[in-house]
Amino acid sequence: MRILLVDPPFQRFIGFYRFYFPLGVTYLAAMLKQAGHEVLIYDGELDADCSSPSMKDVAKNHHLYIEALRDDMNPIWSEYIKLLGDFEPQIVGFSVLTTKLSSVVKMIKQTKQYNSNIIVVAGGEHVTIRPHDVLNKQADYVVCGEGEQGIVHLVQALSEGGCPQKVISRPLIEDLDTIPPPAIECLQKVKSYRPIDLGLMMSARGCPFSCSFCGLCVMWGHKVRYHSISRIVQEMITRMDKYGTRYFSFRNGTFTIDRKWVIDFCQKLLDEKLNVGWECLTRVDTIDDELVQIMRKAGCNTIRLGIESGSEEVLRYMNKGISLAQIRNAADILNRSGVFWSAYFMLGVPIETESSMRATVELIKEIKPPFVTLAKFTPLPGTKMYQEVINGNLLKEDDTDWTWAANQSLDQAFVKGMDPEKFLNMFHDIAQFVGEHNKEHILLRSDPRLKD
Repeated sequence: MRILLVDPPFQRFIGFYRFYFPLGVTYLAAMLKQAGHEVLIYDGELDADCSSPSMKDVAKNHHLYIEALRDDMNPIWSEYIKLLGDFEPQIVGFSVLTTKLSSVVKMIKQTKQYNSNIIVVAGGEHVTIRPHDVLNKQADYVVCGEGEQGIVHLVQALSEGGCPQKVISRPLIEDLDTIPPPAIECLQKVKSYRPIDLGLMMSARGCPFSCSFCGLCVMWGHKVRYHSISRIVQEMITRMDKYGTRYFSFRNGTFTIDRKWVIDFCQKLLDEKLNVGWECLTRVDTIDDELVQIMRKAGCNTIRLGIESGSEEVLRYMNKGISLAQIRNAADILNRSGVFWSAYFMLGVPIETESSMRATVELIKEIKPPFVTLAKFTPLPGTKMYQEVINGNLLKEDDTDWTWAANQSLDQAFVKGMDPEKFLNMFHDIAQFVGEHNKEHILLRSDPRLKD
């Protein structure tokens, strides 16, 4: 069958360059290709004219997304409809994050208007929890959870005459190496990506932690499942050869959760003499001096840490499982290491106060990360904190307008103990502080991903 997989646009409307390519969709494409189907991927976020402004600047443009949803003549929608005509898919599959649900709903309508016989499938984090948010909007099927086996099963059933189930779910894949390498070649405009954008990778799936704001385990579960080191290194070599990629970004939640795996991986890179740069996401309680130096020797030049808050009370509320002492220790290790590092902070959880926000600012000043990424709390379906927001009457569970569900939307707050306007004003001030902090510290060493 002829299948179009879609990563819908959102950041593109507000002028933000979405680094990377839609990795999850390329895994699905690889499985479908292996099963004998023709697959094309439309990346609705790809736009070389976008840039990497600060969050405060991006937030000013969030209204452009709202306006685009109301404008049927927006050129991005026209681009998608033209592709439907050029490719004539029998099936269109949408990847659905909560942030992009409004785009998905619009594109489903456009797809059915173009050709009502096209079968529309949706998958991803949001519909895994709330499948009827798209089934009630003309989608034909939903694939829940880890999608590779589910999408192949569904398409096989459709090719044989139909599928009686509207909601498809399959067990997690135990051996990740049985999944073919991501089919990057299926991206519609693969030559339009920067080589660095094609370096996105995942060495494992699953997370053993239970942060109350995070929906990672909804898709991948708590058990950590790994690709073999040989598989990961071969993927890196392939992308170097085919796309000129020399810098890789590992985006599994806690890259250093298995210390031995990381050491063996680093040794493999050194043995192969790949001479590449790479970065990873991890936690403050899973690094030490020796490990960071081994990683640096093997080419790791950026480590990104989820810190979230400078308040012990807020960290406990988030169920982060880390302390301020561990944060300070990790910052000290990295500031001495020669490795560039970035810290993620989030403001606006329900128990946030003026005092906890000020504590976050003071922690940033104290630990001096070279780069800070600031986010506004967004309650995601399937998380413990989402339910607390619902129970606290800060959001209606049957709300179908999800355009607020983005860090870039600064016109809604979910705090219980603060005046929402006061919170938003403080958030704006802290965003300004973070922007100035980054300008000052980025001179030490720039983030290689940033785009002017």
